[in-house]
Amino acid sequence: MIAKFVLFDMLNFVTPVKRVAPALFLVLVAPAVAPWPAVGIGSAAIVMSLLASNPFATDERGRLDTLYATLPMSRQNIVVGRYLALVVMYLVVAVLATASTLFVQIASGDAVDFWLLGVVNVASLLIFAVGLAVQLPFFFSLGFTRARLMTFIPATLLVGGAALASQLGLIHGAQLTRLISHNLDILWPTASLLCAAALAASVVISAMRYRRRAL
Repeated sequence: MIAKFVLFDMLNFVTPVKRVAPALFLVLVAPAVAPWPAVGIGSAAIVMSLLASNPFATDERGRLDTLYATLPMSRQNIVVGRYLALVVMYLVVAVLATASTLFVQIASGDAVDFWLLGVVNVASLLIFAVGLAVQLPFFFSLGFTRARLMTFIPATLLVGGAALASQLGLIHGAQLTRLISHNLDILWPTASLLCAAALAASVVISAMRYRRRAL
């Protein structure tokens, strides 16, 4: 049942296509307009974090929460299914962003740095996971209308923090890459464990809040 719900949620996410097409187009063209091609992959995390509320908006428009309450599956399974659907959708967009980045680099005659692309993909996935962990408990607890502000808070804090750090000279593309490369043995396992723990806690909280919510 969870697998069927994941497929149903993914179909609802992209229907109608015009709702998500502009955001996906931005991800695809970002490598061509950004000075650092890997920005396209990073933008996938920001865009998909902003679109994470889309299924909840669809639920309210179509009164799908009422439908879910009649299905022969628990609310916990619905919560797990939605998390999985959003992660799968992100992975699809990340693959498209990576392909677009490779195309731009090859067409420009630039050397392809696969290590850098791998690092950016891992970092973007972790960023997206944190965004989900922060947002979804609010949407499952309150619904889209009352929690819509949470759509923008994670991305705003991330972009705003990165812009401020850049202006203060605290981070630079080359410096950041060098810092990551010198601390891979500690950085990735630690970050991955923290994100996994955050997602697991988020799923538990979301399931608890969703079970108590009157639909």
